[in-house]
Amino acid sequence: MERGALMTIGRYVGELAHQDPLHGLLAGIATERLAARETAGFLVFQLPGTNEIYVYQGRESGTRIVCKFFGTRYGGDLALATRAARREQEALRALREVGLCGSPHHVVCPYGVAPDINCVLAVEYYDGERLSEAINRALWHGDDEHLLRRLEALAFFLATQHSRTATGQPVDFDVDCVYLDVLLGMLHGLGRVGRWDIDELGWLRDLWRARPRMWQDEQVWLHGDATPANFLFGPGLDVAAIDLERCRRGDRLFDVGRVAGELQHAFLQATGDGRVMAGV
Repeated sequence: MERGALMTIGRYVGELAHQDPLHGLLAGIATERLAARETAGFLVFQLPGTNEIYVYQGRESGTRIVCKFFGTRYGGDLALATRAARREQEALRALREVGLCGSPHHVVCPYGVAPDINCVLAVEYYDGERLSEAINRALWHGDDEHLLRRLEALAFFLATQHSRTATGQPVDFDVDCVYLDVLLGMLHGLGRVGRWDIDELGWLRDLWRARPRMWQDEQVWLHGDATPANFLFGPGLDVAAIDLERCRRGDRLFDVGRVAGELQHAFLQATGDGRVMAGV
């Protein structure tokens, strides 16, 4: 494969040393899970926007494995890091068990957690277009139709995930209200909102929570971090979800609202006019 093609994975940062403990882990995954024999080592690519996620590509077979490292978080507390890695692993497995595996709806396969190797979670590599790329095509090249097709596929994916994971338990909005308070506190500390803004948003939050129809739905399993970087698109309606670290039970509109907010933010940031979204 040409080096230019390799660069599209992420930023090339070198080769994995054979004596690195991760080398043995990856070689084992390649052999046992991917039917690929790797004796020539692995090239290493850093994914954009993160210092914790890397793609390792076998020099011999081209096999790719994603590794997400949790060990640098939580102040070096290995127990907390391990719990976080295993929680994401279990979320991936749980969603795959309800049929989100294959085409058109796919959740990447977890290969395992190794607490002694910087608490790494190894997962399947899915070769697809990120939603952020489709947004940029619409923003800078006027390809609204392409973005609409991607949003249609994503809506189908989220509707399927939510309907298959409904728990039968009523939605509890306390978690979301606490999350809003945390965000407002952060913004206030940065000087982005004043006391009046916080009071008004708190009042609107309470009105929202008090509406009877808000309590008529049941909890579903959420993606929890439905940002443009965490959905990959293949042909047709194929969608793959990655990065389920924040997967939890809640109101299905949490995911839908997050996607809508990310779209609005992207268009506002690029054009200064949120009304542009009306065309999309």
